Amino acid sequence: MKHSTIRKNPWSESTPMKSHSLQHHLKFFFLWFFSIILVLIYLFLIVWTFCYTLFVCYLLVAAFSACIIIYLLHKSKRQAIRFLLLGLFLFCVLSPFNLKQYNRRAEQLQNRINHKGELSTKEKMGVYGCLLMITVFDLIPFPEAATENYYLLFPSKDGQRFFYDQSILKSPSIQRALKLKAKGYIEWNRWNFVRNKDFRYAIAFDPCTVTTSEKDGYKQVILTTDFGYRQNFVTTHASNFLRGLFTFRVDEGLFFYLQQKGWLHPYKAIWIAKIK
Repeated sequence: MKHSTIRKNPWSESTPMKSHSLQHHLKFFFLWFFSIILVLIYLFLIVWTFCYTLFVCYLLVAAFSACIIIYLLHKSKRQAIRFLLLGLFLFCVLSPFNLKQYNRRAEQLQNRINHKGELSTKEKMGVYGCLLMITVFDLIPFPEAATENYYLLFPSKDGQRFFYDQSILKSPSIQRALKLKAKGYIEWNRWNFVRNKDFRYAIAFDPCTVTTSEKDGYKQVILTTDFGYRQNFVTTHASNFLRGLFTFRVDEGLFFYLQQKGWLHPYKAIWIAKIK
C-alpha cells in the first residue's frame, strides 16, 4: 500500500513571518527616527531658552535629564519618549507665561540696542534662534517668506538670489499689476491684509517691483524685492487671541542688529515666473 506524502509549500509559512519581520523593522525605524527628531527639538529649545534667559529652560533640562536616567535604568525608549512628550506638553501649557517673559526680554534687548548698547554672544545666539523658529513656523503658511529667511542665514556672492516659482502669480495685487502695465511698484501695508489672499505675499515681498518681458511663446514675470529686516521696527501678534494670553512681539530691530554684525545677510531677491 502506497502512502502519499503531502509537501507543504515553503512560502505559506515564510511569507507571514517575513511580513511580521518587515513590520517590526518599520516600527523600529520610525521609533528611532521620531526619537532623534524629538531629541534635536529638545536640544534646540534648551539652547535657545538658555540664550534668551527664559525660566522654562530649567523645566526642559529637568525633563531631558529624567529621560536619560529612565533610558539608562530601564532601557526603554518608549518610556523615555513619553517623558519627553510630557515635558513638551508642559512647555506648551506654560506658553502664556513663557511668552510674557520672552516679550519682556526682547523689549529689553531692543532698548539696549536703541541706546547704542551691545549684545553678548549668548544674546545674539538667542535672537538667531528666534529667526530659525520663525523660518520653520512659516514653512506651511508663508513658504516664500520662509525661503527668503532661510537664505538670509548665508552670504551671497553678489548680493542677489534667484528663485523660480509660479506661486507669485497667485497674488491679487501682482495680478492687477500685470494687467495694468509692464512695470509696476507694489507696496503693501502688510498688516491690513491679514484676512486677505495678499497677506502671504505681503509678508515676503513688501515692497517689490514687478516687470514683464516677452519671450519665445511665453511672458516672463520678474519680481524684485530687497529682503532684510528694518531698524527698530516691532510688530505684535495674537494680541486679541484669548485676551492676549498668547501675545508675542517680533522685534525686527534685533534681526537688523544681527545684519549689522554680519550674522545675517540681506540680499536682493529675484523671483521669476512664466505665463504661457
